[in-house]
Amino acid sequence: MKVSSQTPRVRRVTRVVREIDPWSALKVGLVFHLVIYLTLLVASVLLWSVASATGTIDNIERFLESFGWESFQFNGLALFLNILFLGLLGVVLLTALWVLGAMVFNLITDLVGGIRVSVLEEEVVVAPVSDQFGSQ
Repeated sequence: MKVSSQTPRVRRVTRVVREIDPWSALKVGLVFHLVIYLTLLVASVLLWSVASATGTIDNIERFLESFGWESFQFNGLALFLNILFLGLLGVVLLTALWVLGAMVFNLITDLVGGIRVSVLEEEVVVAPVSDQFGSQ
């Protein structure tokens, strides 16, 4: 069995990024923001459950009543619905901002020629199949 003692060759290649497809920015941005939104939504529900179970919410309500309110209560369902709709609005707005950013990037790169990125490429040496099994 022959093993190559050569190290892989590395060459430096320069690439130029000239355009970001707005449709791709929309898809990636939408998925990214939905994942972040769902993560924060689940985390807020879990945090509310823990705060409710430990009595922290009642303590905060009593603390706010000490400032002069006759009665102060958090409405968990109303808070959840507001977070739900405001979060969806945030997902739509932030995704639109990503698409707008991609379009502005495209306009700027038309003027300046793009962004140059240097990449190191390694040449992969693949041994022939016959050498791997000991046959010649």
